[in-house]
Formats: sequence, C-alpha cells, structure tokens
Amino acid sequence: MKIAHKKSAFTLVELLVVIAIIGVLIALLLPAVQQAREAARRIQCNNNLKQLGLAMHNYHDTFSSLPPGWIDVGSSNNFMGWGTYLLPYVEQSALLDEMKAVGAYDEAWFNITDMEDLAKLPLDAFICPSDPSSGLNIHLSGYGKSNYTGVGASHYLGGSGADGTFYDNSFVKFRDMTDGLSNVASVGERSTLKKTNWTQKKATLWIGGTSSGTYYHNNAIMTTGYYGINGAAGSYNFTSAHPGGALFLFGDGSVHFLSETIDTDTYKNLGRVRDGNVLGQY
Repeated sequence: MKIAHKKSAFTLVELLVVIAIIGVLIALLLPAVQQAREAARRIQCNNNLKQLGLAMHNYHDTFSSLPPGWIDVGSSNNFMGWGTYLLPYVEQSALLDEMKAVGAYDEAWFNITDMEDLAKLPLDAFICPSDPSSGLNIHLSGYGKSNYTGVGASHYLGGSGADGTFYDNSFVKFRDMTDGLSNVASVGERSTLKKTNWTQKKATLWIGGTSSGTYYHNNAIMTTGYYGINGAAGSYNFTSAHPGGALFLFGDGSVHFLSETIDTDTYKNLGRVRDGNVLGQY
C-alpha cells in the first residue's frame, strides 16, 4: 500500500517574508550601485580635467603663455574662449580647421555666431558625465556645453582686477604664477544641475561665450562667502554634480576635489596666481 506524501509549498506568510527580504536587499544594493556609478563618472571627469591640463601645458610650450579666457575687442563678447584655443591639443584640429574656413577669420578672434553649426557640436572632452543634461547647453542657444570654466579669481575682467588664470585677453604665463603652479586653481566645474538658483545654473560653452555675458559663462570667481562652491550666485561661482564639492584643475596639471565647506580664505587664495600664499594641503 502506497503512502501519499503531501507536497510542500510556501505559505502566504513565508512568501511575504521572502518578498520583504528581497526588497530590503534591493534597497541596500541600489545606493551602492549608484555610488559605484558616480565614482566611475567622477574618475572620468577627473581624467577630462587632466587632459585639459596637459593640453594647456602643450599650448604654453608652443606659445609661451596660456590661452586667454576669451577675446574681447570691445564691441561684442561673442568671441573665442580658451576651449577653442585648446582644440588642437584635445584631438580636435580638424574642427578648428573647419571653424577657420567659415567666414572671415583672424588668428586672434572670431565671432562664434558666424559658425553656429560648429558651435553646437558636443565635445566629450569638455563634458562631465555626472552632469544630468545633454551635450548641448539648452540655456545658451543650444551650443555645445562645457562643464569646465576658467578661474578669474577676484574678478572676471582684467580691467576690474582679475588676478586668476583666465579672463578677457589674459594670456597668463606660468612665470606669472609666482605662488607656484601647484597652488593655483585654473579651471573648475560648472554644472547645469538644479540647485539653489536654477536660472543661473547654465554650465558654460567650450567655444567661448554668447549673448550678454561671455565672462558669466566662460569664467568664474573664486572668492569668499557668496561665491563659494555650489553657492547661490550661479553666474559667478563654481558648481558641480558631484556630491559635496567640485573638481578643480591646478596649474601643474593636477586635479583636486575641493569641498563646498572649504575655508573661504583658502578658497579665495587658491584662485589667485600671485597673492603670496603657498597653501600646502587644502
């Protein structure tokens, strides 16, 4: 006589417990995955800045100065910025040749509105992968976005006391950085991420600047308080999609992550090329 065996199965309570455990594991896993992805994106952003630093050194070796923040001839601000000058050094020589072939060109400057199709090309070398927007800057006529902007330090205009690496018609030389290249932050991040002041979080442009404010979009200020990292004055400050701070390229080609809680005097002095402060660790 055969004995009937009862088939085992999950009870409803057991099933709910298993589902709850899976839910907890997923909740624990997702932040770790997101952190790993952000870590990879930050490494890529860091590498982008290092490549720009190498490009600047190669440019300086060729022309005995760094490129200008942008060219300002007095009648318009829509002219070439430091990113355009670096194109041959970030494997974009063909693009610069195309730009030269469009309309009247002078070795010192050109008006970017004459070459809108080329200006709207996104270039990976200037894009932080953590930034949430596309490769185009939708806030600035849809031109190719850059998440990296030059440091003007105390001001964004040379005539108003700019003492950083980049400003209008700057052409700063390494010998001008008497604080030492490793003590001068030359380029920092500018994000399109929505933070305290959405209307001014516009990142910048690799080609230069447009409309009424090249210095707003192609240059920024490292100074105290209000203009700190991720502060409210978006047209003037540095902003980042990385949690807690932003990456900065220094004159020696090194890249450092500066916390948004950095001491304000230290932050201010890092942007200046010759204030006499040698800061060491920051």
